[in-house]
Amino acid sequence: MSFLNEFCASPVRTLVVDDAPLMRKVIPQILSKHPEIEVVGTAANGRECLTKILDLRPDVVTLDMDMPVMNGITTIKNIMVRYQIPIVIVSSLIQDGYFAFEALRLGVVDFVPKPSGSSDGALEFDEELIRQRVHAASSMHVQCVRRVRRKKRKTVSNSLDESASPPVVVIGTTLAGPNSIMHILSRLGSNFPGTVICLQEIHPRILAPFCSCFHEITPLEVLPVTQACPLRPGVVYIASTATGARIGPSPEEPHELSVYVAEPTDSPIDRLFESAADHFRDNTCGVLLSGLGTSGVEGMRKIKETGGLTICKHQEGCVYPSLVANAIEQGVVDVVLTEHGIANRLESWVKEKINMSESSS
Repeated sequence: MSFLNEFCASPVRTLVVDDAPLMRKVIPQILSKHPEIEVVGTAANGRECLTKILDLRPDVVTLDMDMPVMNGITTIKNIMVRYQIPIVIVSSLIQDGYFAFEALRLGVVDFVPKPSGSSDGALEFDEELIRQRVHAASSMHVQCVRRVRRKKRKTVSNSLDESASPPVVVIGTTLAGPNSIMHILSRLGSNFPGTVICLQEIHPRILAPFCSCFHEITPLEVLPVTQACPLRPGVVYIASTATGARIGPSPEEPHELSVYVAEPTDSPIDRLFESAADHFRDNTCGVLLSGLGTSGVEGMRKIKETGGLTICKHQEGCVYPSLVANAIEQGVVDVVLTEHGIANRLESWVKEKINMSESSS
């Protein structure tokens, strides 16, 4: 089944929340250009939003972050607990690490910038992104969202052997995936000896500040893939599906590997997974999480063919089950697990691979 069929046939009833009167006019105008979106009302702050939800029963809420009376973070918590309505953040605080991270941690669909492009092309891109996210939000399984605990982790010095070539874990997800990635990686131990590369749906302008905040809830170092990054054990590299990522020889040291920003492609998860299988062979583990579409199947297939391990999050726990459902149907998945189960399996798999490598050397 095409993922487009998941969207409801009736118009997506949308409530627009922003304290700026101009934005309460502009955002509805942007959304009105989509034939399957209907703006049913606006609100000037979070408190007014909660009142209007009772009256208007929207399918989706677009929400600003910096508002008086009740700000965006408090409003998200209230909506998710009391009403479980999908939320798309439309905010000028696009590069503020705290607000972006908190919103995604709490389970919003996405965090996108207010339209302010410096050119007509950039403005059109920003506006189309808002329409896409609101439309996609209507099919989100909000009942599957679980907020990630924000518990600061103690700083742990990395004593891992960086001269070794550790096993690699590649994780792919699209819309609303950052929440799942946080759940899994925050459960890994400080002595996790593998290398983790995550490809997730996140605006490139958020990526670096998001990683900075992510590092506060995991003992592992978290780095954004905005340029070539040499691969090291015990490090998490996070890239955006908007730019993609691939593994290849390091520019200065051809015998060492780095992760790079890749050229745009229709299937960025496949590209990352295939490059991992090319270089790491049976020392590759591919993990597919929530998302729309069919990306990842060919990459998972290649990992299996080269002797690696393939894992999917169980469908019942996915806010968007399309990615994993398609991979399971295509027979490219070795094991299906919960987020907690995935973290445990990664720990045991990486240690098993390292023990096997040490025994054979």
